[in-house]
Parts: sequence; C-alpha cells; structure tokens
Amino acid sequence: MKKVIQFLKFYLSKLHSSKYVVKGKCRMCGVCCRNIVFYIKDESVKTPEEFDRMKKFNKAYNNFSISGRKADGTLLFRCNSLTEDGKCRDYLFRSIYCRLYPNLGTKILSGKYETFDGCGYNIEVNKKFKTYLTKKSKN
Repeated sequence: MKKVIQFLKFYLSKLHSSKYVVKGKCRMCGVCCRNIVFYIKDESVKTPEEFDRMKKFNKAYNNFSISGRKADGTLLFRCNSLTEDGKCRDYLFRSIYCRLYPNLGTKILSGKYETFDGCGYNIEVNKKFKTYLTKKSKN
C-alpha cells in the first residue's frame, strides 16, 4: 500500500508540475501596460466591437483603451492608470490582469505568450529536454 501511495504522489506531482517557470522581476518600465493583448476563447481581440462586448460583460475592461494593432490585426490595449513615467497611478488597486502578469496559463502552450524587449521577466523551461533523454547510470 505504501508503494502505491508513493507511486500516486510521484505521478500526481509530475502531472501538476510546471513545464515553464517565470523568472526575474518587474523593472517598472510600463511596456507591458502599453501592449496588452486580450483573448476571447483563445482568440485575440481584433475589432473594437469585440472589445465593446467585453466591456459590457466585465466592467474591469473599462480601465483599458485601444492603443494600436499588431501586424496580424490583433488589437493592442493600454492601461488607463499608466502615467507618463511608466508608473501605475492605482498600483494598490490595480486590475487582476495586471496583478497576474506574467501569467502563463494556457497561452504559452498555444504559442500565444510573448514577453517584451527590456521586460524584467523571462520564461524558462523548468526542465531541459536533454534531462528526459539521459539516464543516470549506477556504476
């Protein structure tokens, strides 16, 4: 019975372990606050009409405004609490979207997660692929 419990604990830990890890810290530059991408069912928001529907569904989106477009048509958003010097004027009461940044979630698995040049955060693989291929010999 003890071996079965150890076996289950091992596989549960593997199942729930992160394949990616966020390292670094915020440099308070505001770049992430100027280039926000929102998603609806894993598809990026591409029209102002979609954004208007999002604001009706959740009033928290009212704190963001459209700031531009990516080459693929994806809308970019800017937080309205961002000051000219890149600081948040409502830091203690900032949005959940800001509090969770950089949240990996399912976006990194679908290839939709990006970091910005100069951002203090980076994403690294938790375990190198090479370690899956090599076995330690007991000589």
